[in-house]
Amino acid sequence: MQIRVGASVIANNGEVLGTVREVYPHFILVARDGDHNDLEIPTNSILSADAREVHTHVNRESATSVDDVETAHRLKEDQS
Repeated sequence: MQIRVGASVIANNGEVLGTVREVYPHFILVARDGDHNDLEIPTNSILSADAREVHTHVNRESATSVDDVETAHRLKEDQS
């Protein structure tokens, strides 16, 4: 299963959580609208993925929010 940056991330209830910002061995970083709203989704919660969508069995309430300092650091790196 290949997870692509920019793919939409879909929760188990059909809600779009955001788009894949970065892919790591144990989690994906999901970008949401706004500057400090990124989420970490464990890769073991991913049900399926294709070029356009990643489906996961978690929902927004069970996803881990990334703290503001970490998100701001990542955004600064993206702009360089």
